[in-house]
Amino acid sequence: MRAENDSVRRAGSPGEAGAALVVSLILMLLLVMLGSAMLALSGVESAISHNDLWSEGTFQAAEAGTHAGIDRLVVDPAVSVQPIPATSIAEDFSYRSGSRWASAPEAFGFLGKSSAPGYSAAVGTGYNASGYSFSRYRINATGAGPRDTRREVEVLARYGPVPE
Repeated sequence: MRAENDSVRRAGSPGEAGAALVVSLILMLLLVMLGSAMLALSGVESAISHNDLWSEGTFQAAEAGTHAGIDRLVVDPAVSVQPIPATSIAEDFSYRSGSRWASAPEAFGFLGKSSAPGYSAAVGTGYNASGYSFSRYRINATGAGPRDTRREVEVLARYGPVPE
């Protein structure tokens, strides 16, 4: 009789027969929830990295616009302040002059002239007591990218020296 009682005890009591199944189902549910949370987190991280990529691309496009504006500077301020139309520089990126809130390209700002005596870098010109003039400009450019991302860069630049 004793052998029969030992075999019954090893199998477990009748109330514990489904406990392993319940515990394994609970663990499985927890693992599924953890996996779902990791997938959701992965999607959020992917969206954040795309937004960062687009933001950086539009900043670089705006900076390209300021460089295009600096390249336009000449002695005549009327020519230097002409607006830059929307210019595509990559698959989804472009730049134009003006504020990001403006609907059309805006002219650059001419801030005035200043003068100072000094030496010229040109060979044989030497010291110019009457001075050289420098034109000052505010160059504002906006970069645009995917999903209507916009970044604006403003630069203060001087053109010169120009002999007076």
